Amino acid sequence: MAAPSDLRKYLTEEELKRVLGVVKSVRDRAIFTVAYWRGLRASEIGSIPWSAWNQKKRVIWITRGKGSLSGEYPLAPAEHKALLAWKELRGNEPGPMFTTRESSTFTLAAGGKGKKNAGIGRGMIHLLFCGYATKAGLPEHLRHEHALKHSICTHLVSKDVDVLAIKDWVGHRDIRSTLVYTQIRNAKRNAAAQKVYEQG
Repeated sequence: MAAPSDLRKYLTEEELKRVLGVVKSVRDRAIFTVAYWRGLRASEIGSIPWSAWNQKKRVIWITRGKGSLSGEYPLAPAEHKALLAWKELRGNEPGPMFTTRESSTFTLAAGGKGKKNAGIGRGMIHLLFCGYATKAGLPEHLRHEHALKHSICTHLVSKDVDVLAIKDWVGHRDIRSTLVYTQIRNAKRNAAAQKVYEQG
């Protein structure tokens, strides 16, 4: 059995598609689409104000915690689409982007009604993602929302995005935090090469 440090920490693109595919809640789909593309921590999601989204310019201002760098980012088409759908239900009034008041199956199962003007908390984010990841059949060690941050970094590396661009994308203050993901890719490449060489 693999040690915790040896387990894969990111979702494959197919796993990400599966997770988002089981999310029927418009709000929750927006939450996890934005969380993935922006590489957000659970604690950062509930603090995003509605005003952070410039709907005309299709950009969003992300305020990051834990010493990470904040900034304005262009939205991916999937993010923009998800936010527009959420706007239809939420409305356009000021307040948290993602409120606690929502009729998600997992929210109701937890007995949470929430307050209309309160931002969703990290505990509920964790509960929701764990529920959706379980339903999508993800391995147990990937059933936490921080896997989304690992995923966007790994997916960007796999698409040969420059490491400095990835650093800026996810708000890393220290380039060494970003280089971890290039090392993951190198390790996978080395393992694949070794397997081929052994067969040759």
